[in-house]
Amino acid sequence: MRQRLTFGLGLASFVMAAAGVLAPQAVAQELAPGVSCKQFSCRNDTDDTYRVRSVVTCSDGAGQVSVVTYARPQATTPVLAGCPHVTVPGKLEHHPPVMNPDGRGYDYPPPTIGPPEVVITYPVLIEHRSAEIDNTPRRQSTGSAG
Repeated sequence: MRQRLTFGLGLASFVMAAAGVLAPQAVAQELAPGVSCKQFSCRNDTDDTYRVRSVVTCSDGAGQVSVVTYARPQATTPVLAGCPHVTVPGKLEHHPPVMNPDGRGYDYPPPTIGPPEVVITYPVLIEHRSAEIDNTPRRQSTGSAG
């Protein structure tokens, strides 16, 4: 019995790994010769500053945000990406009936709308689209949204 359990668990682990259920390692994406991005950072092994354009997908239906990062020469630069908060309208709230003062029936108060809810969203996926040389001195920052 013990051997079957061990074999079964080993087989299940193998199947999960083969199916890609276990988290794969992220691979750097080369956008230009010497410039590659991996998740939320870009590596620039050249002597030029590169303007990297990326698109971030946000959680909870907040959509996508375009991000521009200036990858400094001979450095790894973080990709700074934020997602907007989403405001969800308040829900319709029903109230219990209230007995009339004379005790002969009920009043039914109208439903009201509750307060809106703010949902904090966060980046769940990033796609790096392009990298172009941009050696403008004032643009050699670590990253910016927009």
